[in-house]
Amino acid sequence: MPCIKQSGAEVWFECEGEGLPIILLHGRGGNSISWWRQLAAFQKNYKVVTLDQRAFGRSKCDAGSFQIQFMVEDILAIMDILKIDRAVLVCQSMSGIIGMKLGLSHPERIAGIVLCSTLGGISTPEMRERLRENEAKNKISLPDRAFAPGYSVREPELYKLYEKILNSNSGFNPDWQKGLSGKGISILPDELEGFSVPTIFIVGSEDMFFPPDMVYQAASYISHASVIELEGLGHSPYWEAPELFNQILSDWLIKHQS
Repeated sequence: MPCIKQSGAEVWFECEGEGLPIILLHGRGGNSISWWRQLAAFQKNYKVVTLDQRAFGRSKCDAGSFQIQFMVEDILAIMDILKIDRAVLVCQSMSGIIGMKLGLSHPERIAGIVLCSTLGGISTPEMRERLRENEAKNKISLPDRAFAPGYSVREPELYKLYEKILNSNSGFNPDWQKGLSGKGISILPDELEGFSVPTIFIVGSEDMFFPPDMVYQAASYISHASVIELEGLGHSPYWEAPELFNQILSDWLIKHQS
């Protein structure tokens, strides 16, 4: 498995398949392994890139180097190594802001952005205040917060696998996540004027991090963006209902390849 070394980090990545490049970017609760059911489905017809974001999985990161700009640069470096001119980004949760920052700074390199269970870093002061209030009220931690209520009972084996992947991210300091949001980091609606990269939001109706109404609000600031809300699913539709998620992604990719 190759890696890049830059800006205080070692970032490991893999590439499988041939076709339109898709880069799968995991969230706070996962790493590259989290996409196992997407990799198996899409490597038949697409070039699928998975990576352990800095500090996750096999990747390493120095204190002070867990920064959005560095994570954007990591993806660009991987694309350059793999000789990928343009790619579709599939961004889960935490990675939404990374994908959107990349789409804003290098739109010529991005063929599309799929934002899963995330606001993509898009916010207003009112939205940030609501997120802070939600966090203050929250009493549920990962892995339970990653799913719709009752998932651990319905799918105990998959719940345990998710928990094992989550716990394997021993290099990540939870305090570092504060650097991924907030004033001066989040994307303001005005910054999206003229943004033309094809974009879709996917959100579960039971998402405990980013409620659907907030996702719809974030999407409203991108003139062409669409939203698909999945009834009964939580913060991890790609994991909770992989067949449905994969079909939605496949249909969207086909539509935007033509």
